[in-house]
Amino acid sequence: SLKLDNFTSVLTLLDFPLLLRNTLVIAILGTIGAVSSGVLVAFGFARFRIPGKDGLFLVLIMTIMLPFQVLLIPQYIAFMAVGWTGTWLPLIVPHFFANAYNVFLLRQYFRTLPRELDEAAELDGASPLRVLWSVIIPQAWPVIIAVSLFHFFFTWNDFFAPLIYLTGHKELATMTVGLQEFSAVYAASGSGFLTQAAALLAMIVPVTIFFVAQRAFLRGVVISGVEK
Repeated sequence: SLKLDNFTSVLTLLDFPLLLRNTLVIAILGTIGAVSSGVLVAFGFARFRIPGKDGLFLVLIMTIMLPFQVLLIPQYIAFMAVGWTGTWLPLIVPHFFANAYNVFLLRQYFRTLPRELDEAAELDGASPLRVLWSVIIPQAWPVIIAVSLFHFFFTWNDFFAPLIYLTGHKELATMTVGLQEFSAVYAASGSGFLTQAAALLAMIVPVTIFFVAQRAFLRGVVISGVEK
């Protein structure tokens, strides 16, 4: 039977509010950086005539094939050199430099939008950034929301990076690291039900965001004029 006392115990023993705050800050800031930088880079690849653009895009896509483990040690050395280890910066700042996967999704969607709208805005004196803000983005909400969801859930579930960069700083720990430590302590003592309660609490935010964003995604499809 469901025991609410288990959830109360988890909130106290796990310091759930602290983990929730930390994870939300990292996930939200990282998502803002990933989406904003991805939109700008994708807009450049989709609309600007740049010499060697296709070659540059191919190089960008090839970075997807690089395993995370290959970059782990160089990144850690670089972040340690600038004094970022033990802070949230290594978990947030890199996302402000466009991710190849996000750029690919956004670029492919932008290319489906008619250029006539861009040209009409330019004839009215709109700058490229104005075209992006007033013409492209209002039509691209479905893909922007999709990319936001992908990145938010990736950050929410990320375990390895917070474990590496935040070791020894429990006040900065994320949900995944906190749950792992909690599980290691209480599952071994035969209190697995507390681990299950903690996992259920950790699922509330992403599940809620998914259903809310799903409605927004469908609204975006209707607003963009591509509803079938």
